[in-house]
Amino acid sequence: MNSIIDIADNLINEVKESGEFENVRFFKAYSEKDYNPSHEGITAVVNIDSIERGNSYISGLFKFDTYGEVHLADLTLRVYAGDSVSGESLTCECLRLKDAVLSADSGGYIVKNKITPVRYESASGSVYREIIFEIEYVLCEAVI
Repeated sequence: MNSIIDIADNLINEVKESGEFENVRFFKAYSEKDYNPSHEGITAVVNIDSIERGNSYISGLFKFDTYGEVHLADLTLRVYAGDSVSGESLTCECLRLKDAVLSADSGGYIVKNKITPVRYESASGSVYREIIFEIEYVLCEAVI
């Protein structure tokens, strides 16, 4: 059985452990209480924004008598730029992060991805872009 939290954790941990993103602070919004994106540098807040059941079942997934239900989830990295980061640097960092997460997806869970335009968050006074990954995964639900 695949848990969306396990999938998200594995993807982000592999990106963090690669050593390419030592300058990026990662926070999981689904487990962190406090974060402050308005520091110097880059902050990536990871969140599972939506989960929905797909319209299909997969039969014989692990054994001939086991059926799994397809689910879709959006894994979002909200990448904040600190005061010293330019818009161009934020865009370059988002592109690098997107490529790193796609490379970390050895299980083939990511079916779509996109990067949103630069936005401003008034609560923190920060600009950010979101990298959204649509993840498709299967939960085993029935044994016949």
